[in-house]
Formats: sequence, structure tokens, C-alpha cells
Amino acid sequence: IDDFTRARRRAEMEKIVASLTGKSADLLSFEEVRKRVRGIRGNRRVLKDVPLDSIVGSVGRYDDFTRDFLPRRDSDAERWARVERLAKDEVGLPPVDLFQIGDAYFVNDGNHRVSVARQMGHSHIEAYVTPVHSRVPLSPEVQPKDLILKAELADFLECTRIDFLRPGVDITVTSPGASRRGRAPGCSP
Repeated sequence: IDDFTRARRRAEMEKIVASLTGKSADLLSFEEVRKRVRGIRGNRRVLKDVPLDSIVGSVGRYDDFTRDFLPRRDSDAERWARVERLAKDEVGLPPVDLFQIGDAYFVNDGNHRVSVARQMGHSHIEAYVTPVHSRVPLSPEVQPKDLILKAELADFLECTRIDFLRPGVDITVTSPGASRRGRAPGCSP
């Protein structure tokens, strides 16, 4: 419980630092990101070690943890402490379940395991990973404000198919709404 209390205090500090730096301390919602980048879920799950710093969101618990997976709710104390005890046990924790879009990962199952692993100083976690295919690149540095540009890039690529016509072309959307109604010229609204 003491470790949980320290993690909660760090969560409050992370919130303050985020307000000063302008970078969000919030986890991303997997469904929101998937819809914006028009991700299509793959069907092949692979077991691999994933860098904890690449996990940027969650399917359902994105409000319960900070971007660094620090707990935001005091009500999670007992569960968090149980997971920490298991992590310190000889057997350890079972793999988490993640979705991967580009180089960013989202927790489907195992938010508390990710939180505990980060607080224990681990750099990686074992995970079953399901890919989500998108034409829009996504990095672990993505912020909530970037999602508008990512959505417009997805629209642009779908409309123009330029990524198929000119493979390897680097398209970066830098200004939201720059084209008519946020769409590429010639595309229907």
C-alpha cells in the first residue's frame, strides 16, 4: 500500500508537470485512436516483449491511469498492491494483452500489471500483441492534440491513395483543416 501511495503522489505531480509543459498526462483511448486512424484489427496475436514506454493508451481504463501508468484512483489501492505482490513472487505475472498501432501500444487487459511493472523500474513487459493495421504512422510520442492531424491524414490517404501511388512518399499533415472542410481537394465531403 505504501508503494501505491507513492505512485498516487507521483500521479498528482505528473498532472502538475503536464500543465506546465503543455504535454498531456492522459492515456489515449484505443477506440478513439483506432477510429481516427481507421485502424483495422488483425487476427494474429504474437507473444513478445514490449517496451513499457511504448504503451500509450488503454481500451477501457484510460481514465484510471496517467500516461506513465501511475494510478489516479485511491480505490485501486488493494488491487494494485495484490498485483505488486504477485509481481514480486517467484512465478511473476502472466503476460498482458495489447493492441499495436504503428509503434504505439494500447492495453486490452493488464493495466495494473503495466502500472506495477513501470513502478518497479522494468523496461519491458511480456505481452500478447494483436496488430491493428493503419496507413497512418503512430509513434509512442503521440499526444491527444495530434489525433486531429492523424485523422485528417487518414482521410487524405483514403481519398488520394497517394501512399499506394507513390510508395515511400512522406506525407505529414501539419495544419488541421487546411483543405476544404478538412478534406483533400476532389474528395466528397
